[in-house]
Amino acid sequence: MEHKKLMKEAARYKKWFERYSLNPFAYDINGRKYHYVIYHGSKTSDFKGYAIISLDGGPKSEYREAIFPLKLMSAAGHNIFNLAGPRSKVLPEYFKGVIDTVETYFSDDPTMREGNQLLKEIMDLQVRFNSIYHEYESYYDHHILVKREITDQDIDDTFTVLAKLDLLQFRQGLILEKLDNQFSEFFQKIMKEKKVFSTESRQFIKGMQSGKDSFEQGMAEFTYERDIMHLSEEEQIEIKKERIIKNAEKLIQDREKLLRGPAAL
Repeated sequence: MEHKKLMKEAARYKKWFERYSLNPFAYDINGRKYHYVIYHGSKTSDFKGYAIISLDGGPKSEYREAIFPLKLMSAAGHNIFNLAGPRSKVLPEYFKGVIDTVETYFSDDPTMREGNQLLKEIMDLQVRFNSIYHEYESYYDHHILVKREITDQDIDDTFTVLAKLDLLQFRQGLILEKLDNQFSEFFQKIMKEKKVFSTESRQFIKGMQSGKDSFEQGMAEFTYERDIMHLSEEEQIEIKKERIIKNAEKLIQDREKLLRGPAAL
């Protein structure tokens, strides 16, 4: 019943031919629940505007206050599930097939041995990445989606997860850069030695190589992370979280004109 009422309230601020999506959680301020709605075209990526709605009739100041936490959580969750999620499907077994074959057939080859060690390091980071992602996915499904309300602690925990996943991808990228630049022969030999490397292993390596352009573009955007990589992991995470908050603040300012409903200026 509450969901139907919220959807009806959200529809009040919809324009012709627009669709809208209601976030599955609320944020509580002084006992009143506030919800985040986005208005879009046929695809959610076709963003048209957004609104903060409530069935509890709070003051405008509370609607404004709710923008920040709801927008933050929505953006962070999107990055985790839509950007990091697909990467969590890369399983350690994909690496293991290559690693085991190199150890069996090329243990006397220094280049293959060193390249294999770097691939092991990438695999170990992927194991951590997958573990953190799936732990958060379970937390989101069994905690946030069950109570349908977020707290400041939920938001902070989500930022921590996002920062960790981002830094793990960056560290994998650094190793892959080294592997590609200094041990290109490693990849070439894997693709050439069809008798010892399985089709699955060669397809995996081919996939890594085919995404080289997008990989290089992604690594070029990690300039900030390169500046702080000398710090401890804990310090890097906290700095990343601060940056996420600043970026969210800027996004809210940039989209002020797209805000609808009681929170709009």
